[in-house]
Amino acid sequence: MKKKILGGLFVLLSIVIISVSAFVYESAPQTVGQTVKEIATITLKSSALGNIEEGETQSYTKDELATLGAAISTTTSKADVYLHFNSNIDSLSSCYTTYTITVKYITVPGGSSKSVGAIACEMTLASPDPAAVTLDVAGSWVFDFEVTTTAKLVSSDQATSATITVTAEST
Repeated sequence: MKKKILGGLFVLLSIVIISVSAFVYESAPQTVGQTVKEIATITLKSSALGNIEEGETQSYTKDELATLGAAISTTTSKADVYLHFNSNIDSLSSCYTTYTITVKYITVPGGSSKSVGAIACEMTLASPDPAAVTLDVAGSWVFDFEVTTTAKLVSSDQATSATITVTAEST
């Protein structure tokens, strides 16, 4: 009797192994692929504004400081790309009563609703991170910077630096 039960168990075990093997042979992998496309290439220039004395106001354009001309250039591969400007200008309020960076269009692709010379955005002590700038058509975009600063009274020389980070986002 034990041999019959043991034999029956082996037969049952063989059937289970065959069933599991059949299940394994019926499965198949699935792969999902995707390509991340570059929507914009951004180039930025750095500028050194030089010294400013206490209480003094200085304004700079590309005429006074060449590196402010074509300070940002970007080429987009599609329409409706958003440029986000994030700066640390608000952290300079201990040394300045005014710190404004105006970003102006100097090159716009054909078919755009934007105009050469128009203001794209401004970054100030009170508003260091302006609303996104919409690049409404694909192509090459170039921006100038104009900077106005008014220094506060300080007890010793203070080295300052404004940092601007530009990122592009598509819809």
